[in-house]
Amino acid sequence: MEFDRELIVRAQQGDRSAHEAIINRFAPMVFRLISRFFRTREDVEDLAQDVFLKLFARIDQIRPQDNFPGWLARVTVNTCYDELRKTRRRKTAIETYGPEIAGEKSVLPPEPDSFGKARLALEGLDPKLRIPLVLKELEEMSIEEIARSMGLTQTNVKVRLFRARKKLAAILGGHQGNTK
Repeated sequence: MEFDRELIVRAQQGDRSAHEAIINRFAPMVFRLISRFFRTREDVEDLAQDVFLKLFARIDQIRPQDNFPGWLARVTVNTCYDELRKTRRRKTAIETYGPEIAGEKSVLPPEPDSFGKARLALEGLDPKLRIPLVLKELEEMSIEEIARSMGLTQTNVKVRLFRARKKLAAILGGHQGNTK
């Protein structure tokens, strides 16, 4: 933790080697978080770059004594959340105007195994429900950490987790019923 504080102070003073050290130290966490929401390597890399650009644009606002990894996780989650909203708007445009006008084709292959079904069901959840569920179940964050990362109350996180699990169970229950 002291190492993180020292890096932040050095980065705030314009030390480029500290910037590089921060990226090397925290890139695995950032990539892991982003890959929970996006599948393609290009998307993950682009969003990671956005996260680090935001970090260094705001480096002067960071207080070295605060929980830097938690702050960076929050920036990462918010960046993913913003991108998911953009993706939803693009999807709506494609559904409304067709792929010819939007210039994109849907190329998600069907995944026959149960892991693929679970992943598709998870991706089908509203981001407001998916993000806390991913942070809790896959990233093993506490309710308190999720609340801080998302700017929510702990009660709100618990409600979203309950709704996400209920909706996911309904979706997966529907898939299981179709296979019998």
